[in-house]
Amino acid sequence: MANYLFLRGNRNKKFFLDVAKELSFKGHKSFQLKFELGELLFKSPITSIFAPSKISSKKYPITDEELRELPIYNITYKQRILKKKTSTKELQLYKRYMYFIDQFIADHQIDIICLFNGYHWIDQITKVIANKRGLRTYYFEDGLFRPFTITCDPNGINADASVPRDPDFYDGLEVDSTRLQQFLHKPETLSAQASAKENLVKVAAVKAVSMFGSLLGIHPKFYAHITFWQAVKYFIYKKYFQYKKPDQTTLPDEYIFLPFQVSRDTQIFYNSPNISNMEELLDHVYKAVRSFNQKNGRNLQVIVKEHPEDISRNNYKDLKKRYRDKKEIIFVKKYDINKLITDSLAVVTINSTVGIESIAKHKPVITLGDAFYNIDGVVHHCDTPNQLDDYILKAINTTLNINRINKFIYYIRFHYQLEGSINRTDKQTSANVAARIDSTSLVKEF
Repeated sequence: MANYLFLRGNRNKKFFLDVAKELSFKGHKSFQLKFELGELLFKSPITSIFAPSKISSKKYPITDEELRELPIYNITYKQRILKKKTSTKELQLYKRYMYFIDQFIADHQIDIICLFNGYHWIDQITKVIANKRGLRTYYFEDGLFRPFTITCDPNGINADASVPRDPDFYDGLEVDSTRLQQFLHKPETLSAQASAKENLVKVAAVKAVSMFGSLLGIHPKFYAHITFWQAVKYFIYKKYFQYKKPDQTTLPDEYIFLPFQVSRDTQIFYNSPNISNMEELLDHVYKAVRSFNQKNGRNLQVIVKEHPEDISRNNYKDLKKRYRDKKEIIFVKKYDINKLITDSLAVVTINSTVGIESIAKHKPVITLGDAFYNIDGVVHHCDTPNQLDDYILKAINTTLNINRINKFIYYIRFHYQLEGSINRTDKQTSANVAARIDSTSLVKEF
């Protein structure tokens, strides 16, 4: 039997609690550290500690330089977006929390640690401790086939995922074609209610309580990238966007689909070495398409779809003004993404989940950043944006390796991903997750 520690759940604060409850049925013991006031709204079926009330002046022995070198979102955000350096005072706070977490792990003989996403400073300092103590960790994130799958990976998420990169691995896989066809885009065992969208009002209310907690000094402000008013703006726009009518746009005969990503997301901060924002992305794609058209006598255009999570924070006003008279570029905010993928000649992305959707639809995909699906015969990976025009020509003219693509999609859908919903409470979800991370199970690691 093992001792599990759950830290910092996602927006559904009950997700980790439900998993812990399921683990208890298997004879394991679970603990949870809570960090925000909003988390106290949820009754815990396991031993839970409100960490801010236990923090002392004692600090973990780690240098400021070591902390600054970690991929901590708060530090990166302040540096790249706010153009500020994380203060020594804040780093001292990290060390104090680190000391408490390390002592908690030792006192309760923790064997396995479960984290969400992995780039928050709480996650990163815990990862350092786990590595030094030789503990197993699991990283959770929204799934690749949303909203009915979950990512649960012992290595990390996105480019850190434990998904095999060797093409020969996929060529040797057996695929149940009927299963792939029937359940690629719908759950096999999950109820329709469980796979529904999250309750945005409830999520916003819990977040508001946590922000109130930081305002009162009950706990620190754990996030550098959002203020109270930005959160209100995000909530209002998110509700409004549900009822916004789709854009009335006639798709051109030949186009590249370019889905924007959240410009301040960890995917851009840590897995995009050559492109730092969406403005740079469009500049590279526009230049490549112009060059492609001139060299090949074509009239290829680019459909740019803004990311719905980013619209309330970034309206790209200046970018749209700059490209207003460029006939090659068309912007859309709300449009059927399935149609945009299906009718395109190819999809260009840095490393988004739209790339997975496009691969599954047997569309040529070009990636410009680090992605776990940068696999030969699955996508065309361009690590030199100035050569993108050549990659577009290659992607359009190369026959797709349908066999390898189908095997890759089958693997990540039915082997790598867990069927379940992070957003909704569901017995099957917690059972699936518990089975995956059960230390006594014989489930094969990735």
